[in-house]
Amino acid sequence: MSVTKLTTENCKWIYTFLLLLITIGWAVFTVYCVREAVQNPSPVNVIEASGTGVLLGALISWNNDVKQYWFRKKLDESAKE
Repeated sequence: MSVTKLTTENCKWIYTFLLLLITIGWAVFTVYCVREAVQNPSPVNVIEASGTGVLLGALISWNNDVKQYWFRKKLDESAKE
C-alpha cells in the first residue's frame, strides 16, 4: 500500500480544487436563490439573491487570485532556470 506524502505542492492542488468545488456549489445555490426571487419577488428573496450573488463574485475572485499567485509563481521560478 502506497502512502502519499502531503507536501506543500499537494496541499496547493487540494486547496485549489476544494475552493473550486465550494465555488461551484455556491453558484448552484445562487441559481436557486435567484430563481426563487424571480418567482416570488419579495424583499427578503431579492436581498437573499443579491447577497448570494455578491458572495459568489467574491469566491470567484478569491479562486482566481489563489491560482494566479501559486501557478504564476511556479512559472516564474521555472523561467529563471
